[in-house]
Amino acid sequence: MKLARKLILSMVVGLTIVLVGNAFLRVRRELAAFELDMKRDHDALARYLGPAVTAVWESAGREVALDIVAKTTPRTQALRVRWINEEELRQRGYPEDRLFTDVPITVEGERKGYIEISESHRYEQNYVRSTLLRSFVLTFVALLGTGALAIVLGIWFVGNPIEKLVDKARRIGDGDLEGPLVIGQRDELGELAQEMNAMCVRLAEARLALDAETTELLRTQEQLRHADRLATVGKLASGIAHELGTPLGVALMRANMIAMNEQLPREARAAARIVGEQIDRITRIIRQLLDFARGRGERPPGALHRRVPADLVALAQRSVTMLEPLADKRAVTIEVAPADNPPEPIANAEQIQQVLVNLLVNAIHASQEGDRVIIAIGSREVKPPADVTPVVWGEKQEPQYAVLSVKDQGVGIAPEVLPRIFEPFFTTKAVGEGTGLGLSVAYGIVREHGGWIDVTSELGKGTCFSVCLPTQRSELV
Repeated sequence: MKLARKLILSMVVGLTIVLVGNAFLRVRRELAAFELDMKRDHDALARYLGPAVTAVWESAGREVALDIVAKTTPRTQALRVRWINEEELRQRGYPEDRLFTDVPITVEGERKGYIEISESHRYEQNYVRSTLLRSFVLTFVALLGTGALAIVLGIWFVGNPIEKLVDKARRIGDGDLEGPLVIGQRDELGELAQEMNAMCVRLAEARLALDAETTELLRTQEQLRHADRLATVGKLASGIAHELGTPLGVALMRANMIAMNEQLPREARAAARIVGEQIDRITRIIRQLLDFARGRGERPPGALHRRVPADLVALAQRSVTMLEPLADKRAVTIEVAPADNPPEPIANAEQIQQVLVNLLVNAIHASQEGDRVIIAIGSREVKPPADVTPVVWGEKQEPQYAVLSVKDQGVGIAPEVLPRIFEPFFTTKAVGEGTGLGLSVAYGIVREHGGWIDVTSELGKGTCFSVCLPTQRSELV
C-alpha cells in the first residue's frame, strides 16, 4: 500500500496546487475586472454630469448647479458625489481606501471648482473576501471529493493488486507455485500477474524436470556404485575360486575313495559320502563364483560365446518344464504369456535360460500355495541406465528392448532390502537354502549381453523382475 499512498498523496498535492493557483488567478482576475468596472462607472458619470452641471451653471446659476450635484449622490455610502474647490482638492489628497475621479467645471473660461466622484474600496474588499471564502470552500470540497475518489481508486486499482503481487512473490520465494494469481485488470498490473502465473508454470515444470533429473542421477550413481561393488567382489571371488579349486578337488577325490572302500566300516563310508556331498556343494558355489567373475570380465570361449537370435518363448517353456516338480511341490502355477510378435534378441540361449531359471526359482520360493507365476515376453520402449548406450530407437524416441518379465504374487521385497538384492552373498533365505549368488550371476550375465534387470516390488502383493535385452547385435558392440 505504500505505492498507493504515494500516488494518492501526489494526486492530492498536485490537485491542491492546481486549485489554489486557479483560485488565486481567478481572484486577481475578478479584482482587475472590479477595478475596471469602477473606473468605467466613474468615467460614464463624469462624462454626463460634467456638461450637465456646466450648462445649468451658465443658465440658472451656481446654486442650482450645486443643488444638482448634491442630489446626484446616491443613498449608498459606497459611491459619493460632491462639489469641492481648489483648496479642498489640495488638502484632500488621494487616500488609498477610496477611488477618486475629479471632474473640473469651467464656466466662461474660469475654473469654478470640481465635481468629486469617489467610491469606497470596502465593497471591493468585501467582494475579495467573499470570493476567497467561496474559492476556499470550493477548493476544499473538490479536494475532499477528489481525495476520497483517489483513495478508493488507488486502493482498488493499485493498492490491492500490488499487495496480491507482493504476496504471490513471497509465496514463490518460499517455493509455493500453486494457486494462480487472479487480477481482473486489463492494464500493466494485470499483465504482470499473467506473466507471474506463466513464470510459476515454467518454474513448476523446471522443478519437476529437476526432480526427475535428480532422481535419475541418484539412480545412476547407485547403479554405478553397485556395478563397482560387483566388479570388486567378482575379482575377489575369481581369485578365491581358483585358490580353492585344487584342494577341494583333492579332498573330493579322497572322500570318494574312502566312500568306495568296502573294507572300511559302514559308518566311515557314510561319513565320507557326506563329506563328498558337501565338497560337491562347495564346488558348485565356486563354479557360480567363476561364472559371476567371468560375467564382469572377458567372455568365455566355446559355446557360451556364441550368440544368435534367441527364441524366448521356447526358452521359457523349457524352463517351466524343468521347474515343474518344484512348482508342483509348492502348489504354484507357472504361466507363459508371450506377446503377439515376441522379439528374438541376439543372446546366448543357455545363459539367458540360467537367468530365467534363477528368477523362476526365487519366484516359486516367494509364492504361497495356489499363487501364480507369470512369464511375460514382449518388447517395449524403455529408458536404460546411464551406463547403457542404446542403438535401436522406437517411434516415441525411446530405446527399444526385448523384455522378459517374471512376476509373482508372493510376499514382496522390503524397500530397505531392494537396493541390495544383486549383491553377491546377500540373501534373505534361511541358512542352507541359498548362497546369495543366483541374482548376482544373473545380473552379470544380462549386463554382459548389453542389458539390465529392473525390479518392482510391493510388500504383500508380489515382485516383478524384468530382464531387458537389446534387440540388435549392434548394441553389443
